[in-house]
Amino acid sequence: MPKIYRIVGDTTTGMRFRIEVTAERPYDAIEKVFSLIGSRHKLRRVQIRIREVSVVPPEETRSEEAKLLMLIDKVIKY
Repeated sequence: MPKIYRIVGDTTTGMRFRIEVTAERPYDAIEKVFSLIGSRHKLRRVQIRIREVSVVPPEETRSEEAKLLMLIDKVIKY
């Protein structure tokens, strides 16, 4: 069952971020954040510092996307 993770960190360029993503494990959430921040801002992994990883209950999340993903019962691939 996926959980919602809140990832807090910063970059070597001085940008701070707080991103909420759905993932099975904390490692998967961190990988997703590396992918998102790297592609949006053209940064490498060594330029992104993760400060905190925490599990967030669905009621407390700010991300509408994460809330909607938690409502899905099952996914069927064709």
